[in-house]
Amino acid sequence: MPTIPTVIPLIVAGLTLGSLLVSGKHKISTKKLLGVSLVSGILNAANAFVTYTLFPPTSFSRFGGGTFAGGTFTGSSSFQFRGAAGATSESSFVLSSFVTGLLIVVVVVGVALLYVRYKGGHEEEEAGEAKPEEEQEELEESEQKEQEEI
Repeated sequence: MPTIPTVIPLIVAGLTLGSLLVSGKHKISTKKLLGVSLVSGILNAANAFVTYTLFPPTSFSRFGGGTFAGGTFTGSSSFQFRGAAGATSESSFVLSSFVTGLLIVVVVVGVALLYVRYKGGHEEEEAGEAKPEEEQEELEESEQKEQEEI
């Protein structure tokens, strides 16, 4: 049986995580996550179908049509090359590729979001870092109010 492709789901998971990091909100709706996972599963199944069609699995059969008669083998002793349709079906390969593509994205993005949630998603600010402009304006206003009260 050919190995189940995992490249496409990993690329989709990377694109999803990259878009989450760029957006800055570190949240994704369940609908969007399932939609992205579904697209990944469909693309992975299509990749598996094309792979199976272009490079079908093969097997070797030792007996090429001979029979045993009285303890001796009569017939061809050569190996016979044939497709292994009975050993691995195309539908099970495509279905398992779809499920793999679906689960890889859900697990990778889910674990990343859980990590961000439990770590707080905040980078620790060092003492020497400058604060954003809005925070500086708020601090200046509060200092002016305190001086006016005195």
